[in-house]
Amino acid sequence: MFGGAMLVIPLRYRLATYFVSAILLCVSLGSTIWLNYFRCTTDTEPYVYVQTYNDIYKLTGPLLELAKKDPRNYQLTGNMIRTSTYPLPWILGDFPHIGYYEHENLPATLDADFLLVQEDRIKDVEAKLRGTYYTEPLRIRAYQDTSKLYLSAKVFKDFFPDRLPDFRGKGPG
Repeated sequence: MFGGAMLVIPLRYRLATYFVSAILLCVSLGSTIWLNYFRCTTDTEPYVYVQTYNDIYKLTGPLLELAKKDPRNYQLTGNMIRTSTYPLPWILGDFPHIGYYEHENLPATLDADFLLVQEDRIKDVEAKLRGTYYTEPLRIRAYQDTSKLYLSAKVFKDFFPDRLPDFRGKGPG
């Protein structure tokens, strides 16, 4: 568009055309930066449709930090009990022991190093858990129910130094 304007506009107005084009490009760049870096997880922003919320860092931050400290932590187990977990399978693709359970499916053993449980399944899952966990609410995207994140107290205790575990299951663990 700007290149076409340069061909159509007479030479004597070329400087003004450059100036107007530069202003329009700066405004466009500014709004792009504002949307992509500052309002990317705002429900009221009409251009944000399926943007992943920063809440996922509650899981990915500690998990990736553990794996960075010791590569054996890539073997941690996790259960994602949600109808939609995208983009977590892509982000956590290097962790081979993560199960993704949709609808009414549940793993044989619910206890894991971390769990992400959809709001309407929390009651059923908590009744079967035996371990001790730190919990956090977590929302992946807009238009989805909030999930509950469970982080094993044994594995993630260093991330919560001044906090006691929030959930204690019904047995040893």
